[in-house]
Amino acid sequence: MGMHFGGFDAFDERLAKIEEQGARKMNQFVAQEAEVIRGKVQNNTPVRKVNGGRLKGGWKRSRAVQGKAVVYNNVEYAAHVEYGHRTRGGKGFVKGSKMLHRGMLQAEKTFRDDADTIIKAVLDE
Repeated sequence: MGMHFGGFDAFDERLAKIEEQGARKMNQFVAQEAEVIRGKVQNNTPVRKVNGGRLKGGWKRSRAVQGKAVVYNNVEYAAHVEYGHRTRGGKGFVKGSKMLHRGMLQAEKTFRDDADTIIKAVLDE
C-alpha cells in the first residue's frame, strides 16, 4: 500500500518565482524606505543663514543592492551638527540636533506596515 503526492512541480515553480521576485521587490522596498528616511532626515535638518540650506540639501541615498541602502550627507560639517561640537575657543558646547537619529525613529513607525505590504505582494503574486 502506498500513497502518491502530486503538485510539487507547481509548488517548486512558485517558490522559484518568489525567490526571483523577492530579491527585486526587497531592493525596491529598501530603496523606498531609504527615500522615506532621507525625506524625514531632510525635514529634521536645521537651516542656518550662513550655509543657506547646503546641509539640508546634502542628504542622499545610495542605490539599493542586496537589500541595503545608505542614507548619507557629504557636507563636511554634517557630523558636527548631528552629534554636537565645541564652540570656537573651546569654552562652550553646541548640542547635536540628532537629525539622522530622529529621522530613523520617525521612519521606524511605518516600517513594519510597509514591510508587511511588500511581503504580501510577493506571496500573493
